[in-house]
Parts: sequence; C-alpha cells; structure tokens
Amino acid sequence: MIYELNAISTGKIETLTYGKKQMQSALNKTVFTDTCWLTTTGFCDDEQAYKGHGGPDKALCLFSKSNYQMWQDDITELPDYAMFGENLTAKHMDEKTTYFGNQYQLGSAIIEVSEIREPCWKIQTKYQIPDLVKRMSSSGRTGFYFRVLKEGYVAPDDNLHLIQQAPDDTLLSVFELNHLMYNDRNNISKLTYALQNPYLTTARIDKLQRLLTKAQQL
Repeated sequence: MIYELNAISTGKIETLTYGKKQMQSALNKTVFTDTCWLTTTGFCDDEQAYKGHGGPDKALCLFSKSNYQMWQDDITELPDYAMFGENLTAKHMDEKTTYFGNQYQLGSAIIEVSEIREPCWKIQTKYQIPDLVKRMSSSGRTGFYFRVLKEGYVAPDDNLHLIQQAPDDTLLSVFELNHLMYNDRNNISKLTYALQNPYLTTARIDKLQRLLTKAQQL
C-alpha cells in the first residue's frame, strides 16, 4: 500500500515571536527541494530545539493533511504543509488504522511507527488557540513519530510504502494509545495490553506503567 505525501519538510532552529512570547523552535519547516539523507535521528537538514523532540525514537514526525480540517474554524488560512511542524504531511493517514510497529519504505530508508505526538505549548502559542493542546490530544488526531530502521536517501517526491504491518497479536493503533493516555487513563485492562507492545518506546512504557500503578491503587 502506498500513502501519498503532500510534502516532506525540514527546519532550522530560529527565534520566533508570537504575540508577546518568544521561543526557540524549528516549528516553521519548509519543503526541501533536493535529495536528503535520513539518519537514525532524522533528516540531516532538520533540527530540534530541546529535549523531548527528536532523537532515535522520534526521528520523523507525520501529520495527516486530512486532520487540518479540524482547525478550519480557528485558523483563517490553513497552511499547505507542516501545519504543526511535521516532517511528513501525508495526504491521508488515519491514526485509527496506523499501528505501532508498522514499517514503511521512504526513498531508500525504512522507518517504523514508534511514538504518539504529544502536542506542546509552542504550536498552541503559534496559532493563538488557548485550548489547542487539550483539543488535539483528546481528539486522538495528533500525528505520530517514526524511528529509522535503515538510513537512506529521500527525494522530495517520495511517498510512504507500507512494507510490513505489525503482527495481529500486538495491534495497537496511534488513536487507541492517544485515547488511553488522554481519555481513559484508569483502564487497567487496556493499560496492561499496551504495556505488552514490543514497539513502544522505553519512555512510553514508563508512562504507561505509572498510569497502571496509579489505576490499581484507586
């Protein structure tokens, strides 16, 4: 299966000012126009401003263009790509049918779904929407991250080719994990199931374990 990409984008850290607030961020990404090398920590031309963004478990961020419509009543002119600083703007990838452990070929690289995207204050500040983080999180439409299993060259017109779906006995969608983290945090059976997933990051497993321990004490 092929998933078409609207844009592949990278960005450098810069000082951005929105209202009265200044921040260091690579949020305003632009489409690259030449072949770019994808490493285990992301595109060679991409930067991340601080801990919690990027790294081997969050090498690439994807957000679906179909999710942009959620914000059409809040933003006068929706961007064409990289609305929330994502590297990959997909024409349509549904969090409900995207599973941790799914593997895709992108150019000559191979990537794997590894982590949910946790919305942060920076995108909320950029768009001046006070409840953006809460709404985006609870919707489950956050986008997600990939780890890089095989480094390689990526061209601007490359698309995602699904080469392996996660095994049936491990299936956990991005939407399901988002719902568990933000809307159903005391669900012991679902927390227990998620903790058995072999594709989640160590950081996510730690967060799920803390939630499970707390839920068991209620």
